[in-house]
Amino acid sequence: MTTIIAVQGDGWCVVGWDSRISNVDDEGRSEIHTLGDSAKKVVQNGPWFLGAAGDLRAINILAHGFTPPAPRQTISNAQLDKFVANEFIPSLRETLEKAGYAPTQKEFPGKAEFESEVVACVNGRVYVIDGDYSWMSDASGLYSIGSGSAYALGALTATGVGRTVGSARNAVMKALSVASKFDPGTGAPFHVAVQEQQRKSKSVKKRTTKKVTKKNNRSR
Repeated sequence: MTTIIAVQGDGWCVVGWDSRISNVDDEGRSEIHTLGDSAKKVVQNGPWFLGAAGDLRAINILAHGFTPPAPRQTISNAQLDKFVANEFIPSLRETLEKAGYAPTQKEFPGKAEFESEVVACVNGRVYVIDGDYSWMSDASGLYSIGSGSAYALGALTATGVGRTVGSARNAVMKALSVASKFDPGTGAPFHVAVQEQQRKSKSVKKRTTKKVTKKNNRSR
């Protein structure tokens, strides 16, 4: 039970999430908990922002049991897409399988799946990874996963997110608040984080001036 929101901007992204964990025990009683700072639903792991909706175990692994590969800082978007598909996701899958969270190929040949959705942000770019390890991007630049995702996306679409980081932050916080009113699995406190694209630094060429010494020719 979760709501995680991501907004893709021009060279930046904003990610927001709630703090509620809910569960129903064997006797049908509902349990509600509020996560502390040491167990947030979105964590920074190296250059990545990683969050999961589904099982708390997935969040634990992303935060404490996963060493994600890091792309080059000045990588292009097309190269980054390729990196995520060919390096990040295989590494994620290997980690989840070793942790016993996802079935291995030996157990279920030809089957690749896990029981959560993942939001992964790197270099200011958003990736949503589904339970079959596929990733997608949306032309709207708006993303949400978890039980309150439909309410959050509706709020973002209705109010708009603007074109700046500040306006997107405000929109994300409002959308989380809306989701919490209609989804019992979403609750405060809400958190937001910003990630910006690493841009190539411009090299400055230094000009050197040569001193020219004039020789006086003496005629005899």
